[in-house]
Parts: sequence; C-alpha cells; structure tokens
Amino acid sequence: MKISKLTIISGAMLLLVGATHTSCSDALDLAPIDYYGSESYWRTEAHAIGYIDGIHKHLRDAAWQHSIVFGELRGGHYINDVTGDGSAIDNGSIIRQNFDANNTGVSNFGDLYGRITNCNLFIARVTDATYISEEKKNYLLGMVYGLRAFYYFDLYRIYGGVPLRLGVEVIDGVLDPTKLYMSRATPSQVMAHIKSDLQKSLELFGPSNNLDPYNFGKKAYWNKAATESLIGEVYLWNAKVTTGDNAANQADLAVAKKHLENVVNNYGLTLLPDFAKVFDANNKGNDEIIFAVRFAEGEASNNLGAYTYNISTGSVNKNSYLEDGSLFDDPLRTAGASSVQRYEYKKALFLSFDKEDRRRNATFTAAYKKDDEGNLSLWSTHVSKNIGYINSNGIRQWVGDFVFYRLSWVYLTLAEIANMEGNNAKVEEYVNKVRQRAYGTDWSSEVAYSAGDFTTNELAILKEKNKEFVQEGQRWWDLRRMTLTKGGKHLVFTSEGSIDGIPVLDEATEAHKVLWPLNKGLLDNDDALEQTPGY
Repeated sequence: MKISKLTIISGAMLLLVGATHTSCSDALDLAPIDYYGSESYWRTEAHAIGYIDGIHKHLRDAAWQHSIVFGELRGGHYINDVTGDGSAIDNGSIIRQNFDANNTGVSNFGDLYGRITNCNLFIARVTDATYISEEKKNYLLGMVYGLRAFYYFDLYRIYGGVPLRLGVEVIDGVLDPTKLYMSRATPSQVMAHIKSDLQKSLELFGPSNNLDPYNFGKKAYWNKAATESLIGEVYLWNAKVTTGDNAANQADLAVAKKHLENVVNNYGLTLLPDFAKVFDANNKGNDEIIFAVRFAEGEASNNLGAYTYNISTGSVNKNSYLEDGSLFDDPLRTAGASSVQRYEYKKALFLSFDKEDRRRNATFTAAYKKDDEGNLSLWSTHVSKNIGYINSNGIRQWVGDFVFYRLSWVYLTLAEIANMEGNNAKVEEYVNKVRQRAYGTDWSSEVAYSAGDFTTNELAILKEKNKEFVQEGQRWWDLRRMTLTKGGKHLVFTSEGSIDGIPVLDEATEAHKVLWPLNKGLLDNDDALEQTPGY
C-alpha cells in the first residue's frame, strides 16, 4: 500500500484536541481542552468555536510559508549567497529558482491538505448543526469557506491543477487506501471550485459588514472583507493569467473591481497617516488592516529576526556605520533576541527609494562602510519593518502580525485593474493615495504619479508595490500576474520587471518554473498523481 494518510490529513486531528476561545482576545488562546473523537466532539457551540480557533492557529503555522516562501523568495529581490552580516542564506535553492524533480522547494503540497481537511471537517459537522444560532453558524461557515478558497488559491498559483479534496473520507474511516488516491483536477476545475467557495462564503456572511460581530479577535479571524479581498485577488489573477486549460478571462476584471470597491467603501477602513504605525505591534488590527495573522508574546513569534543582524557573531554590528556616520551599535535593539540574518534584500531595492519616502527608513536600517576619508558606501540592509516590540525585560519580541490584506493593497490592486481598463485618471488616483502617505509633508506635484501608456503604468504600479509591501508576500505573485503589455509577456520573464535588469526566469528555458514540481515521495505514495508539466 503506497498511500500516506499523513500527506492527506497532516495535522487535522490535532484540532480535535482544540483550543478554547476567549471573547475580545487579541490573541489565539491555545489552552487545550479535553480530547473528543470526531463524532462525539460536535455537540456544543463551544466545540465549534474551539475548532475555529484551531483552524486559525493552523493558518498561523502556515503564515511564513504563504507570505515568505510562496510570495517573497522567488521575487528576484533577495541576495542569493551570503548576507552582509556574514551568515549563509536559507532557502537558497528557492531564491535561485533551482527547481527540478529533485529540488521542489516544499514537499507534500506544502502540507496544505491537512489544513483543507480541517475546513472540510468543520463544514461537514457544522452545516446541519442545531446547537448554535443560524446566524452565528453561517458566520463561522463563511469564515471556513473563505479559508478553504484561500488555501486552494495558493495551491492553484503554485501547482496549477491539484486534487480537489472536499470530503472527510479519511476522518470517517475509509480503510481502502486506493480510494484515497486522487488525481490532479484540471486548472479550470480548481478555479471553478475556488470561485464557488468564495461565493458561498459571501452568502454565508450575509449583509452585515461588521468585521468582528462575535468578538473573536481584532481582525485576526477571517472576515467578510477578507473574502471580498480574496475575490478581488482571484478574479484579477484569472483575468490576466492563463494556467493549463484555464485561459485568462478579462471579463473577471469587473468582478474583481466590484468587490475591491466594496472593501474600500463598506468597512470603515482608512490609511494610517504614518506608514510605520501600520506594523506597530502595539497597534494591531488598526484601521488599515483587513485581515492579519496574530502573533503574541509567550504564544508564537514570527521568525522575522532572520532579516536582521546578529549582535554577537555577525559582521555588521560595531563594524559599520549608519547613514548619518554614527557607529552601527545595535540600532534595532536586538540584544538577547536571537536574531541571525538569513535573508537579505538586494541593495538595488533599498536604492530604489527616495530619501523623502518615509517607507525607506520604516522598512530598512542600512549599514555602511566608511573609507579613510570618511566617505560612506552601502554595505548591507536589515529589515526594521514589523519587528515587534521590546518587552518589560528589555528583550525584543518578534510578535508583529503577518498582514495578509490591508487597504493600500486594495488601492494598488484597483490601480492595476484601472490600467487594464485604460482609465488613467483612476490609475493616478489610486497610486497617489498610497504615494502621498509615503511622502507625508514632502508630498508635491513633483513626486505625484502622472499616468502614461499601459507599460509605463504597469511598471509604476509594480515599483510602488515593491516599496509598499516589502516582506508581505506580494512580489512573486506580482511578477507572475502583471504584464509588459496588455495581454502580453508576464513581468517574471522581462528585464523591466526585475530589480537588477536580469529577468527572474528565462522564458525560453524556464517557463515551466512558474509552477512548482511535486516531490518524489508524494508521487510514489499516490499512483493517481502526475508530475507538474515541464519537470
């Protein structure tokens, strides 16, 4: 027997151990409750809500993979050898686009099917439940349908066609392993399912635009605005990207636009005046945030210390200088925080910022070398964005949330849609909403964006996103989706879309690498699976 049930339900039963829910909590309370078998568990409202907590805890476990591994590392804006602090990089094969049948980046579909099975089980057990009010039950189901669509959209963008597992056969005791084999659905079938789940999520949330009607946690639980944001992202992708048998359909632009305009107008969102405050760990769930994965001291940290220097063994601290010429002496106060730089952005990204752009210093702390005459030259960059806070013991805690959707993303996505529509006035409006916040009191007509032709606008939107969303899991997807001309070559294959003038992928020899390969162990364990085309 070749089937590996762990591949299918990785972590699913963990949620049956569960997590209790605390009203008005800003964090996920992970205190365990008694174990319940899958049949006896689903008896009370507390069981259902505890499982919702577990599903979101499981999402947090996947947040690094979603944002960094899938959304960041392949964007061509990371160095691929040794960091300026002297440490070897992590995930070098992914950064270098080194993908083949033996180098797959992640294994077992990134373990996303365990998370999907958790969603499937909740849907199967709660849909007909009578122990919870219909309105509240629908709200919970709206969350779960939205999250299942979220996971399948990741799988679609990563692999194209994937198995559509929508039931709970393994939980309900299917013992014949051959019945668990499942071939990859076509890309068009997967996309149709994603759209169906999104529509179901929206229907279940109902007419209310309250982002947290049951006090689960301030924007740390999936909500209606997150579903509408995901609809915008999915439909824009489908309007511009052909995958296998699923051809790009520009008619989807109108759907994306409608729902993103709903997000702008219906949920009381606003850009914060200060870019840095968006990521302040003491300002979580602020007015710009739509949905973020919550981290908390004593509960879970976010691993972003891998983007800063090591105070004791690194090459930078006390051996380099800040931009004002002063000694680089632990400016981010990482002492005791166990930070080791394993990831670093290319210097060209830092140099693309104007000095007047507040995002530069809110995102990076740069280290400089100084020659004998006191002249400075850029040595390395260290991320100062979303670095948590200093606790009462004087130790930095890496507990900033991973933001999946926020208002500036909606504005720049609407700018991309407007560019597809040929509406230059709206391109300018949306880009300048974001840019004006970035420049603050230095805002002027000289730095305002003036729209041009399609190519000029598309590249300007990309460059604005490069600066706005460092470390937020956007650039790889932008390169995959955005095009040099309307309906033309995707930016991942162009020098214009790159940070340093070198295309991220060579279209002639690496076009298949826009999708990821399946690992050998997974293929060996399921006779129904086939390798991703091109590998």
